[in-house]
Amino acid sequence: MIEAIQLVAGWLSHAGYFAVFLVLLAESLGIPAPSELVLLFSGYLVWQGRFFYPWVILVGAIGSTVGAMVAYQLALKGGRPLLLGPLRWIFRRPEQLEVWERYFLDRGHRVVLIGRLISGVRMVISYPAGLFEMPWWRFVGYTFLGSVGWPLLAVTAGYLAGPHVVAAARALSHLEAPALVGLAMALAALFVLDRHRRARRQRVEP
Repeated sequence: MIEAIQLVAGWLSHAGYFAVFLVLLAESLGIPAPSELVLLFSGYLVWQGRFFYPWVILVGAIGSTVGAMVAYQLALKGGRPLLLGPLRWIFRRPEQLEVWERYFLDRGHRVVLIGRLISGVRMVISYPAGLFEMPWWRFVGYTFLGSVGWPLLAVTAGYLAGPHVVAAARALSHLEAPALVGLAMALAALFVLDRHRRARRQRVEP
């Protein structure tokens, strides 16, 4: 962890805000990137007076949003041929694909917003949003909100931790797994509840 912090510190010292933009953009494309360390240490640089707090938040949010927009378009234009071709085993019936399309049309903004705050999820969440054709401007809006929330949390944590930023990084990594499990359980519950409501509505309709 100490070595990683030193590496990130050196990179940020040379690249400045561009490093924040680049790392957040890469992460949104699904490329493994140390966004936690970069944002936490950026908060430490804010504490030192070397970074300006609002600029770090804004640059990080823009980087995440730009990467997410590219990922969305890639999935929108190339994802469906894959699902109907080499990856057709994922959705064996067309009805299953339609269910997820309706879900992202109606409730995808919740998944996108919350997913931007969770490590691992924010790396891939733009792809299903594009694949299932979530409305573009809704996707961009909620992506930007979530993309502001993540650096806001991490940079603030780094600022408050000050010289104890290494301990803050360790604490943050321990909290991510429970948060991911909780999100998965919540999404599963919402999906089951939605299916139950649709089935009940179909029984009531003549």
